[in-house]
Amino acid sequence: MKLSQMTVALLGVATILGTYPVHVLAQEAETPTETDVPDETGPSAVEFYNTGLDQFEAEDYNGAIASFTEAIRLDPDFAEAYLYRGAAYKALLDVDDALLNLNQAIALDPQLGRAYLLRAEINYELGNAQQALSDAQLALALDPSLGDARLYEGLVALQDGDSSTAISSFTAAIEQDPNDLPAYLLRGFAYDQEENYFAAIADFSYVLDAENDNVIAYVGRGAAYYHEGELREAEADLSRALALNDELPYAYYNRSFIYSAQNRLNAAIDDLDDAIALQPIFPNAYLNRGLLLARQGQSAAAVADFNRALEQNPELAAAFAGRADVQLSRGRESDAIEDYTRALSLTPNSAAVYKLRGDAHLADGNTAAALADYNEAIALAPNEPAAYAARAEVYNNIGDTQRAFDDYSLVISLEDDEVDPDVLYKRGLVRMRLGDSAGARDDLQSAADRYLETGQPDGYRETVIYLRQL
Repeated sequence: MKLSQMTVALLGVATILGTYPVHVLAQEAETPTETDVPDETGPSAVEFYNTGLDQFEAEDYNGAIASFTEAIRLDPDFAEAYLYRGAAYKALLDVDDALLNLNQAIALDPQLGRAYLLRAEINYELGNAQQALSDAQLALALDPSLGDARLYEGLVALQDGDSSTAISSFTAAIEQDPNDLPAYLLRGFAYDQEENYFAAIADFSYVLDAENDNVIAYVGRGAAYYHEGELREAEADLSRALALNDELPYAYYNRSFIYSAQNRLNAAIDDLDDAIALQPIFPNAYLNRGLLLARQGQSAAAVADFNRALEQNPELAAAFAGRADVQLSRGRESDAIEDYTRALSLTPNSAAVYKLRGDAHLADGNTAAALADYNEAIALAPNEPAAYAARAEVYNNIGDTQRAFDDYSLVISLEDDEVDPDVLYKRGLVRMRLGDSAGARDDLQSAADRYLETGQPDGYRETVIYLRQL
């Protein structure tokens, strides 16, 4: 999962879009119904309603609910009162009562676009993406001025991986209101998903020019800088976000990628510790910490983290693969093969995992199974050299010299100037067995040169021994 996608997944949408706007209903614009006419002892329904709006705006949500309830008692058909009572319940995180009120508002006034918009927000937060999209589209059809509805259209598209549609929706919101900062913010995440990091950085920067304390924009821009390889800028943005709010699990999580890329493994692990402390249900954080611990040789701790990741997300293929890598390094080939197989059941088109399972089969002494996995890896990713190199080793070991030569040659053609000198060395030895002395001399000389370039004196000396035999 990309950094920006993880950020969107962890952010509450209300954090991005802000609070629901108050639209005051002017008393003079209201024509009282028979039930709306005040008696001598109390206010009218509209007066209760406007009091409720004042309370809502002051964040006195319980008081607002009481006032809207009185308005509804006096006028049971007061759709706007149901709408804002629903908004107040939502602010108190009482989603069930919020939806009941919004549904009633829509039943009383099917043209009330703002009710559909607020219901879209709730449905999106509940994970009902298609219902949220339907409500957002109805809100726009009824009231094209409701630009926030376009944001929910875009959010659903972003969640579905349709960055092009998301960008179109957010751009439409910006065209309607050029000062709509949430639209720029969300479009930044959409551009990042599209891997247009330059545009993403521009949108996040626009937000930060207007609000230099916008934590989410710093997190988003930091992720975009990371994907662009601008590690210093990425670290600065994420550290700034954490200076503004040190309780952001996704900011620690994102910054751990930067520290890992800088080979600052302890710092990366510390950030993942903080992310997990703030958000204990965080399978990707456990996964990444497990991978880092494995790199440090802390096998038991790494396996514990992979186990925790899988407890929280049993379909996290990378955790099975990571645990398999550790098991293979500990000489537990059968356990590794089992975990690689489970990873492949979740990601059947993963050439990398087929190659790794082939390695485990080979370590377990099952050459036929290893070859089968290497063949599958090559079929899935014919331009990736790792499986060719592994298969060449198998052919070399079983004495199939011509096939070993063919596979080593494919590796060299794919890696070109970046080829590992070991591959040149091994193809040189294969050519010697094939009787191609001139070709062997060329490969061994190239290998010797590469060993010197890459600071591998032992490889150089071994190669020179064979060169002297030619």
